[in-house]
Amino acid sequence: MKIIDFQNEKTQKNYVSVISTSISRNLNQDNFGCILKNTPVDSFDLFKSICDEVGSPITEQYFDSGTSDSYMHDVIAHLCLTNETKQTVLCKVDQILARLTEIEIDILRSPIFEFSSGRAAVLTQHEGYYQLRYNGENINTTTLLHIAKDILKKLEDIIVEAGEQFVLNQGDCLVINNHRVVYSKTNFSNTGGRLFKSVRLYQK
Repeated sequence: MKIIDFQNEKTQKNYVSVISTSISRNLNQDNFGCILKNTPVDSFDLFKSICDEVGSPITEQYFDSGTSDSYMHDVIAHLCLTNETKQTVLCKVDQILARLTEIEIDILRSPIFEFSSGRAAVLTQHEGYYQLRYNGENINTTTLLHIAKDILKKLEDIIVEAGEQFVLNQGDCLVINNHRVVYSKTNFSNTGGRLFKSVRLYQK
């Protein structure tokens, strides 16, 4: 995950546009996303500009990060509203796959997992890449076989163990490819003083 720190940068008149364009290009190039820290301009204006540049037109309607169907969108953008007291954990799908067996991957590719929108696979393949459709809190596991439940538990453990840890402060922005990067399911809950404005986007 690329970190862009503007702490020593001088503010320019067109900084919002320049940064937004840079983030969009970075997302297209490395296919994962980035974190912006110490932005020299109004963080909310920058956040809206990034969202508009990266994906579908922004609205003023934000979602609770723990709500269902966030996996359906290409990009998730978060603006941190308070200094964090715990770390954010992000993990690339490739790192997760490297720790799974072929049998576990086959099960995750099976459309047996009950999401709010119906049964579907957790792991799919598109344009040569594996994409992970995962939010542990939004999968109904009551009808799953024990082996499938165990794999989901292993998936969550891998995210925590293999993922990179970051501390987000007030005004920091996180923009991630929602198919190629996953995060621990407790990362963005709006409880315990952790507050985010978040937007789902379809990538341009």
